[in-house]
Amino acid sequence: MNTIIYLDVDGVINAIRNGTPSQKRTGFKDFRRQVVRGYQIQYAQELVDWLNTLAMRPGVTIKWLTTWEHDAAGMLAPQIGLNGQLWEVLTGDQHAWQGRNWWKLGAIRADHEKHKPGLAIWIDDDIKLEREALYWAAETENVMAISPDPLDGLTHGDLDHITRAITGKDG
Repeated sequence: MNTIIYLDVDGVINAIRNGTPSQKRTGFKDFRRQVVRGYQIQYAQELVDWLNTLAMRPGVTIKWLTTWEHDAAGMLAPQIGLNGQLWEVLTGDQHAWQGRNWWKLGAIRADHEKHKPGLAIWIDDDIKLEREALYWAAETENVMAISPDPLDGLTHGDLDHITRAITGKDG
């Protein structure tokens, strides 16, 4: 089965909490900080390692779907050790923010229709705030939406859930 993962940065890879997210909430021990494009990025090294391993898995494609756009691939990825420099970057009108006009919803809809993945996993902390995005994800076959708490970003539990969805197995 081919899987496409649509990946945001802030609130997903970048935990935007003031102070370090707790191991109890996230399941990660090793949070690091790096300044990229003038912004402090706080990320779990284990998450970066997991994404790198996932990206090498046959049948899995990761695409950037973030306001960072090409800077995610060109600046962020190399500075945090993420091998995402060659991942496709989906773009859109970032001023179209809400509802059916949310640029990320338009971009993922178009890409999903074009590529028809066996499984699409959309990871963005803002999904839960966008009713139209929630409807689309719920009504579209083989789409899983994950909307983490932006203060912590993706958690170890989220990684386990994604891994099970892709492999059909735990771990």
